[in-house]
Amino acid sequence: MRRSTGFALPMVILAMFVLVGAIAAGFAMISSERSSDDSLIQAQAAAALAETGLQQGLRNRLALGLPAVPPASGDSTRVDLVGGYADVVTRLMRPAVIATGIPALYYVRSRGVRTRAAFPGIGPAVSMAGAFAAFTAMQMDIQASVTSINGLRKAGGSGFVSGADECTGDTIAAVAVPASPGFTATGGGKGGGLSTLIGRPKVDTIGLTPASAATGIPFDWSDIVYRGAIQATITIPNGGNPTTYFPSGSAWDAYPTILVRNGPTGGTAISLGPGHSGKGLLIVFGDLVTTGNFSWDGVIIVGSQLTMRGTEDVRGAVATGLNAKLGLPVSESDLGIDELAGNTKLRYNSCLVTSSMTSLGALRAYQNTWANNFPAY
Repeated sequence: MRRSTGFALPMVILAMFVLVGAIAAGFAMISSERSSDDSLIQAQAAAALAETGLQQGLRNRLALGLPAVPPASGDSTRVDLVGGYADVVTRLMRPAVIATGIPALYYVRSRGVRTRAAFPGIGPAVSMAGAFAAFTAMQMDIQASVTSINGLRKAGGSGFVSGADECTGDTIAAVAVPASPGFTATGGGKGGGLSTLIGRPKVDTIGLTPASAATGIPFDWSDIVYRGAIQATITIPNGGNPTTYFPSGSAWDAYPTILVRNGPTGGTAISLGPGHSGKGLLIVFGDLVTTGNFSWDGVIIVGSQLTMRGTEDVRGAVATGLNAKLGLPVSESDLGIDELAGNTKLRYNSCLVTSSMTSLGALRAYQNTWANNFPAY
């Protein structure tokens, strides 16, 4: 009988091939599962980036370097985010119909790109999100041409404070003050300074004291002062020279928001003269003094005391003494009374008020218009 030789070695080699194949298949399966899991994770991350970009494009346009109101031609920007970025595009779908009050319709699209992946050689995950939106400006409840929580004094018979709306022809109160310290009129012949008020009524009482008057002013002053609720176009620090910060030329056409951080306590009064005339929303945390031929079209909001001593001409609306809303004392002995002297003219204009508040508005998405199920290119 012949003996078979060399049988064991081929069997061992065959078994090794089987084992190696099984191990390789196992690694391939694990790698495939990890790749699939990572793809799902990256897709979810890209969707989160797209949603973040969409929310930024709707609510935070000024911080992104975009105009508050999107232009007719639309605009776009890239938002850098952790782990990727979002390209936000805004397009005008339908212009506003001024006669009927229908706002402009926009479509805001965000393309989120996840640039960080666990496996090399894999392209970035991409997701899209979009929504239809309309621009809504912040509203300001205007009670009078001049609303002064800390009282108001008008000296002399020249100049005037008018609640007759230059825009619509309606008439509101000339001044609104608490019963104490109230409105004080001095000089100016018969009727004193009271004869220089135009409005229905001339003087509106909004509370017994500054503290009670403050509660009736629907303006979240605390959020503005302490929590940065307003994204200002220009911010002037305490003691800053306004000439250094104020814009010039066509920059005023956008009705900028200028924030003066000289308060609410311990700040230096900011002084504005004719060289600082402009338009927009002027917010002063502390005291404001104006002189000469200073003029302003829009809204002036002063936390403490406003003093006008020249031939100022303000069209829009003025509010002072808002630091009372912070619980700070606003009695006559602490903050004083506003002084309106000389030929100061304060004229209510609702259109200029609206234009000044426009930069504080935001795009608001319509309900049930959000979508993320369309192709990304």
